[in-house]
Amino acid sequence: MISLGKRIRQARVRAGFTQENVAEIVGVSRTAVTRWEKGEIGPKLDHLAALAVLFGVTADHLLGLEPGCTDALPELTDGAMIALWTFVREVRKENHETKGEDK
Repeated sequence: MISLGKRIRQARVRAGFTQENVAEIVGVSRTAVTRWEKGEIGPKLDHLAALAVLFGVTADHLLGLEPGCTDALPELTDGAMIALWTFVREVRKENHETKGEDK
């Protein structure tokens, strides 16, 4: 059975990303991506979800629970994907700040 780390690496390579691209988009260090791929550590749940979206597969696929869809976002360039994830991070940050004001 293929490990989570190997599935992450396969999906990354298939999608045409470097470890540096993935690290920047997901918001982690390149070392973290390397360690995920080697199976030394696993990504946090939010990082797993981000990887699935980035690679155009399901989290279940990365976890080895079902075959994934590898062509969900083929029309997005690296630059567009970075812009998308920058936007997502800003929305999450704003959402977090807004929730803090409600208390």
